[in-house]
Amino acid sequence: MSRSSTASASRPPAGRRSSRPRRGGRLRRVLLWLTGLGLLAILLAVGVFAWAYNRTDVPEPNDFAEAQSSILYYADGETELARFTGGYDREAVPLSEVPEHVRYAMLAAEDRSFYENEGVSITGTARGAWRTLTGDGLQGGSTITQQYVKNYYLTADQTLQRKFTEIIIAVKIDNEFSKDQILENYLNTIYFGRGAYGIQTASQAYFGKDVSELSVEEGAFLAGVTNAPSLFDPDYAEGNEERAEDRVAYVLDGMVEEGWLEPAEREGRGLPEIQEPSPSTAAQGVEGYIAEQARSELRELLGVDDAEIDGGGLRVTTTIVERHQQAAEEAVDLYRPTGQGTDDITVALTAVRPGDGAITAMYGGDDYQETQLNAATDARVQAGSLFKPVTLVAAVEDGVDTLQTYEGPTPMTFGEDETEVNNFQDLSFGLIDLRVALAESVNTIYVQLNEQIGPDRTREAAVDLGLPEDTPGLDTDLTNVLGTASPTLLEMTNAYATLAAEGERATPYLIDRVETVGGEVTYEAEPETEAGVERDAAVDTTDAMTYVINQGSGMAAGDLGRPTAGKSGTSENNVSAWFDGFAPQLAAGVVMYKGDGTVPMQDVAGLEQITGGTFPAQVWGEFMRLALDGEEVLEFAPRVGTGGPTDDTPTTQEPTTPAPAPTSEEPTTEEPTTTEPTEEPTTTEPTEEPTETEPDPTSPAPEPTSPAPTVPDPTTPAPTQTQPAPPGDGTEPEPTG
Repeated sequence: MSRSSTASASRPPAGRRSSRPRRGGRLRRVLLWLTGLGLLAILLAVGVFAWAYNRTDVPEPNDFAEAQSSILYYADGETELARFTGGYDREAVPLSEVPEHVRYAMLAAEDRSFYENEGVSITGTARGAWRTLTGDGLQGGSTITQQYVKNYYLTADQTLQRKFTEIIIAVKIDNEFSKDQILENYLNTIYFGRGAYGIQTASQAYFGKDVSELSVEEGAFLAGVTNAPSLFDPDYAEGNEERAEDRVAYVLDGMVEEGWLEPAEREGRGLPEIQEPSPSTAAQGVEGYIAEQARSELRELLGVDDAEIDGGGLRVTTTIVERHQQAAEEAVDLYRPTGQGTDDITVALTAVRPGDGAITAMYGGDDYQETQLNAATDARVQAGSLFKPVTLVAAVEDGVDTLQTYEGPTPMTFGEDETEVNNFQDLSFGLIDLRVALAESVNTIYVQLNEQIGPDRTREAAVDLGLPEDTPGLDTDLTNVLGTASPTLLEMTNAYATLAAEGERATPYLIDRVETVGGEVTYEAEPETEAGVERDAAVDTTDAMTYVINQGSGMAAGDLGRPTAGKSGTSENNVSAWFDGFAPQLAAGVVMYKGDGTVPMQDVAGLEQITGGTFPAQVWGEFMRLALDGEEVLEFAPRVGTGGPTDDTPTTQEPTTPAPAPTSEEPTTEEPTTTEPTEEPTTTEPTEEPTETEPDPTSPAPEPTSPAPTVPDPTTPAPTQTQPAPPGDGTEPEPTG
C-alpha cells in the first residue's frame, strides 16, 4: 500500500471532525476555573486571616485567671457560696529555675518540634477540626503554644470559632515572644491536676518540693500528667498507676530519642513516689462539704473532670438556700454538746424540700480541711427508732388503723427462735394505741406490729420511701423495725420527706443550674418524682408522728409555732443519736455520733447519755424555727383512718413496771460496728437482738451546758386540745433550760 493511501486511510471521513480536541479544551477550561477558584479561596483565606490577625489582641493572662474560676452560688443564683480556683495559687517561676531535664520532659510529652515550629501544627489542627466537624469534639494536634493559648486565654468551648481564634493568637504570640518566654508562660499556667496550675504549685502538690529540686523521673511524671490528670494521677482512680507508669516511660523514651537524655541515664527510671493529695481551696469549713458534693454531682451530670471544674469558668447555682444554711450552722453551734467528753462528737444536719428533692441545707461537719468524710451524705450508723414510722406506714397500707391498740409488756418473745425484746428500762405499758406507742417508742408494741404485717413489708416500705435497696442492714428480720439498718442522714431525711409530701417520693439533688462563663446554660435540673407510698398511709403516719413532738421524745425541740412531725432514734450504748422530722414544706434530719461512730455518748456534756431526744432534737427544733421564720404556716392533711377504731382520743395507760434510773452499764439496743470516719462509718448486723435505747420517760435528764429551747415541764403531762398527755415526758430525757 502506498504512503498516500495509508495517510488517507488515517484521516477522518470528509465532513467529520475529531471530538478529541474539543474534550481536551473543555478539561483545560475546567482546570483553569478550579485553579482560579482555588487561588481565590487562598487569597480570601489569607485576607481573612490577615484581617483577623490585625484585629486580634493577645489578652492579659491575669484576665483569664479571674474569668475562669468556677463559682458556686446559693439557690438565688447571685450570692456566692464557694469557688473552685484550684487547691494552690499560681506561683510563677522564671524558666531559669526550672531544671533543664524538666523542660525537655515537657517537650518530649507535648511538642518535640517546639523550637522549630511556627506556633501551630497545620496537620494537627486539621485533624482536630475534622474531629469537631464529625462530632468527636475539639481534640488533639495542638502545639505547646496552642495549648498555652487555649488554657490561659480562651474559654473551654469546643467550637471551630474558638479553634480559629486559638490559631491566630498562637501565631501572634510566636511572632511576638521568644520560644523560652512562651515555654516559661506555659509551664506557669498549664493545669497539672489536684487544683494546681503551674509547674511550681504542681511540684508542691505531687512531691512537696520546689520545682528546682525535681528529679528526672518526677519531671517526667509532671510532664505526662498534664495530658489528662484524671487518667494519670495514681490517687485519682483505680488503674491510674499503671497508666502513669506507661506515660512516664513514654516521656523518658522520647527524651532519649531526641538526644535530651542519655540511654544510660534512662535505665532503671520509672514512676516516682507521689504524695497523697490535699483538698482544694474550695473545700474549707462547713461550705467545703457542699462544694465537694457539688463537685461530685458535676462530674456525674456533665461528665467533666476536675480541670474544667477548677478552671473552666462554670457558674453553678445550687439548691442550698442561704437562710437555711445559716440556720443549720447557727443551730449546730448553739445546741451541740459542749464540755466534758465532747471534743470528738460529730454533728450533721441536712434539709430536703418535700415533693421536689432539692437539698436546701447541708452541714456535713465542722471543717472539710479537718476531715473529708461528709457526715450528712457518707456516714452510716444504725437508725434506731427512726424505723418505727416506716413499719407504721406499711401497716396502715395493709389496713391497720393508727388508733389500733396493743399492750406493751416487757419483755416479750417472738418467733420460733423466741427472740426476746425489751422496752427501755423494762417499762411495761398497758393498752395504748399506735400513735402513743410511737410517741413513747414502745419496742414490744412495734415488734408485734411488725410481726403482724411481716418484716418484709417494713423493708419494702423503706425502699418505697426512698432508701436504697442495698442499704446496709436493710433486711427482713423481725427486729428491722428497731432500726438495724444504717442509712445515711440524707437518705433518711429524704425518706421522711416522702411522708411530708403525702407519699410522693423525690430524688435528692444539689445542682440546679450550670452556665458557662459566657452565659450559655449547659444544665438545668428537672426534679425526679414518683409515687412512693399510699397517700392516706403517709397522712395517717404523719398524724401519729406529731405526737412525738407534742408529747413524746421530740418535746425538746420546743414550740415551733407550726405543725411538725418527727421521730427520735438512738442506738445501743448511745453510739449514735438521731432526730428527723418535717413541716409540710421542709424536712430536716440531725445525726450525732462520737469518734468513729462506735464510742458511747455517755457521761458527756452533763448528761448520763445523749439520745435522739436530747441535743439532736434541740438542734432540729432550732433549725426549723430559723429556716421557716416568716414562711407561711401550713397544716398537715387530717387523719384519714382505715375503718378501724373511730375514737380519736388516744388510749393511754401508765407504765406498770417502772425501772431504776438509766446507767451507762445497761445497753438496750445493739451497737453498730463502724469504720473510721475518715473513710465511711458502716454498720454490720447485730449479734444479739437490738432494742431501742430510750431513757426513763419519768426522769428528766440533767441540764446540758448549752442553752435549751423552752419546753414543757418533763414531769408534767403536756396538754393538747384533743387528748390527755401520756405519762411522763416521752421515752428520751429532755434537757431543760
